[in-house]
Amino acid sequence: MLRYLLIILSFAFHTHSAKADEYIEYNKWYAKDGVLYDITQTQDGNPVMLSIFAAGKKNANMVVSYYSQGACDKNINILKMDGTDFPAQYTCVPEKAGKINHYTVTDAGSVNYLVERLKSGFTVLLQDNIKVWVENFNDPKYGVAPNFW
Repeated sequence: MLRYLLIILSFAFHTHSAKADEYIEYNKWYAKDGVLYDITQTQDGNPVMLSIFAAGKKNANMVVSYYSQGACDKNINILKMDGTDFPAQYTCVPEKAGKINHYTVTDAGSVNYLVERLKSGFTVLLQDNIKVWVENFNDPKYGVAPNFW
């Protein structure tokens, strides 16, 4: 299941919009079929997609995907949330001059930490440079987040 989600998220990075009037709506939460979706940005303006399945449940999991410069890293097994290291599986896809980073968090306690912080109205900082805003977290739009690349 997670493998297919990573493939879909990678495809989202390669999907380009041909319409000039389309734009990315950042920091808006969407929900469909038990999954919460959000698109935010890194400090340098690169898009970040978050997908959270079964938020608040004992089987909650999350995928965070974003583009960054440089070569793929090795032996990464953490995702930082508010300065604390949480266990994660790291997958990297080389892309032109950079890479697409995917962090899969399957520890429900770690995912639900993020969920509870957002439900309580707090912004969460991922990887020390990605702000996950509360915005409409408690009342997400219906559907999935739009393509953002």
